[in-house]
Amino acid sequence: MGDADGPSQWSIEKFGLDLATALRTAVPAALGRAVELAQDAREASELDTDHAFGPVRWKQQYEVLHEYLHVFPDVVDVHPPGAQVRVTICRGHLLLPWRYATRSDLDMRDARPGRDLNRLIRDLLILFGPEPSHEEVTLPLMPLTPEEARDRSALRDAVEQLTDEPRVLLVGFACNSDEGLLRVSWGEAALVGGTELKWGHVEDLPVDRTR
Repeated sequence: MGDADGPSQWSIEKFGLDLATALRTAVPAALGRAVELAQDAREASELDTDHAFGPVRWKQQYEVLHEYLHVFPDVVDVHPPGAQVRVTICRGHLLLPWRYATRSDLDMRDARPGRDLNRLIRDLLILFGPEPSHEEVTLPLMPLTPEEARDRSALRDAVEQLTDEPRVLLVGFACNSDEGLLRVSWGEAALVGGTELKWGHVEDLPVDRTR
C-alpha cells in the first residue's frame, strides 16, 4: 500500500515513479468527471430515476479516462472490435473502469461481479488477466458453453498490435447520482468460471470529495 501522499511500491513497479504518481490523482479525477457528466445528464433529463445517469456514466468512464491520461507517456487506446467504447492502455496495462457499488463502505474485493462487469471486461480478463490459482476441471465429453466457445481472436489481435504482454487492471469505483464519486480502487483479479473474481493486490486511490 502507498502512504497518504504517494504511490505504492506495487504501482511504481508497474508504471515507474513519475507515472505512478500522476496516475494516483489523474485516475480518480477522470472518474469523478465522468460521474459529474452523468449527474448533469440526469438533471437535464428532469427524470427522478437514473435512466439518464447510468448510460452516460458507463460511456464517459471510458472516454474521460482516456482524455485525462493520453497526455502521459506510454498511453494509447484500443477500440475493441464491436465495442462502443475505447480502452486505455497505460504502459502495457489495460485500465478497465468498473462501477462496483453505489456506496463507499463496500470494498471492491467484496463486490459480486454484476452487469457493470460487462462482456468486454470479462473477455479481456479471460485473455489477459491473471491466471486463476485453481480451475474447475471440465468433465469429460461436456461441450463448451457458447460463452466458453466464443471466438476472441479479433479482440486479442487488436490489443496485441499495440502492446506486448498486456495485463489487466480493474479500476473499481463506487458512485451514485446523488453523491457523485465516493471511492476508487484498482487492482488485479482473475476471473473464475465467468462469475467470480479472485483478487491479488488491491489498493484505494485518493478521492477529492470537495468538488
